[in-house]
Amino acid sequence: MASYPAGPLGLAAALLAATALPAAAHGVAGARVFVSTLQFDDPAVADEATLPTATWTRQPSAGGAGPTNEFDINASFAKRITDRFGVSVSLGHTWLATMGDKMRNGWQNIDVGLKYQAYVNPEHEFMASVGIDREFARTGTAAIGADSVSTTTPSISFGKGFGDLPIGAFRPLAITGQFGMEVSERGYKVDPSGNDNGGHENRWIGGLSLQYSIQYLQSQVKDDGLPGWLANLTPLVEIAWSSPARRPNTVPMQLLVAPGVAYSGDWYQLTAELLIPANRNTGRNLGAVAEFHVFFDDVFPKSLGAPITQWFR
Repeated sequence: MASYPAGPLGLAAALLAATALPAAAHGVAGARVFVSTLQFDDPAVADEATLPTATWTRQPSAGGAGPTNEFDINASFAKRITDRFGVSVSLGHTWLATMGDKMRNGWQNIDVGLKYQAYVNPEHEFMASVGIDREFARTGTAAIGADSVSTTTPSISFGKGFGDLPIGAFRPLAITGQFGMEVSERGYKVDPSGNDNGGHENRWIGGLSLQYSIQYLQSQVKDDGLPGWLANLTPLVEIAWSSPARRPNTVPMQLLVAPGVAYSGDWYQLTAELLIPANRNTGRNLGAVAEFHVFFDDVFPKSLGAPITQWFR
């Protein structure tokens, strides 16, 4: 999203040569499966959907109004065109409940993305993708903060598993990340009198996750006979940030930490995280987010779960 209010949700939203290896859904590189992250995009190009992502945060009082509880329900759909290239669409609805004021609600701006799986190295459990996202201004509701300025965010995403480490207990670890720049169609400016032009500053955006796959521990390091539900868990912590690319700007650097756990089923992933503001610019209150993620290649392997180019073979 192009807007960055003071709060954890202000962050929740903005190279390498190709090889002959086919891209794999679910973020698979060798024996590694990278789980889908909630605070930034993962490196996989896949046929999948989030149905839904539910988020709650609490903002402090401002200008005489009481604290505001913000509830968001988001959905996204991603579809592969080829083995390596895909498109995605995201939308959501927001409810703002402010003490002493009426409930406000409305749609968020629509976001459309393109992503290309640029590199996969199964031996070293590494993958990288390049992508570009476009948030379309004025497709959402201004009353809930939907931005009136469109933005375009080119980015690079990667994932690296530590399965080649010599210490077994460390081999289930993996990191994923995304880095990019959100470019506004109308930059933020201030005239000599201090009046702004209603634009939006360009911002650097990024995120990192540290994951520990118990499933990888059981299958690739040592099988301790753990029950299935426990073996399918992946504890993780995400860090998301954004910072202005130039002056003047409206919001300084924001930093969010989101520890949580993901459960991987045969055709879905359930994830829950706590949202912890890491500086004052991000907010003062904790939040929470949960997501139900569906992988279509497991549910509809020959239709919705296959690249579109395979439908005509």
